[in-house]
Amino acid sequence: MFSLDNRLALCADFVRENSNLADVGTDHAYLPVWLAINHKINSAVACDIRKMPLKNAQSNIDLYGVGDIVSTVLSDGLDEIPPECADDIVIAGMGGELISEIISRTLWLRDENKRLILQPMTRADSLRLFLCRNGFRIIDEKPCISLGKSYSVILAVYDGVIRPCDDIFRYTGLLQFDNSIESKKYISVINGKLKKKLNAFEKNSDEFKHLLELTEKLDSLSKENSQ
Repeated sequence: MFSLDNRLALCADFVRENSNLADVGTDHAYLPVWLAINHKINSAVACDIRKMPLKNAQSNIDLYGVGDIVSTVLSDGLDEIPPECADDIVIAGMGGELISEIISRTLWLRDENKRLILQPMTRADSLRLFLCRNGFRIIDEKPCISLGKSYSVILAVYDGVIRPCDDIFRYTGLLQFDNSIESKKYISVINGKLKKKLNAFEKNSDEFKHLLELTEKLDSLSKENSQ
């Protein structure tokens, strides 16, 4: 038996009991194999765009004897996955823009019964903006620290409602309401990256003033979270 790192463990926490899972960009299939071993899912499709990760995935599936539950599919995103094969869809370990692109071209995800479990490695702000503008509701979001780095896992469903997405929500999502050490660190890391961008603007420019105001708000939010 093996354990998942904090990042994948958080993704696993969002998967519903007895669901049919699609794990996009599965790599070694650690997530679906772990869920199958722990009898949490009915079935899983472990998909990847590359053959070598799928070979590694199949090796783990065979090693842990879960071939009756977990299968592999060579697929660019969800392009080769039929909608009936997946109730819960995990897209983890990619940039937020790539995750948005995969969701955008997979029309069958526009179904209130499908749940998206999304873990962007970068550009989470772009992903949140995409979800809000395209009728997906972020119903939960939790942070974690894995191998010294801060991550967020987003749980979203489609309801067709277009939502506003101000800068605070774009960069912090629901973590702005989470009073935890992990959320504090996540917001601090994001804010640190934004502060570095200040040097790219003239101090009297509107862009500089807008970004400075945003970083000050995030500073305040981070302090609130630490109390």
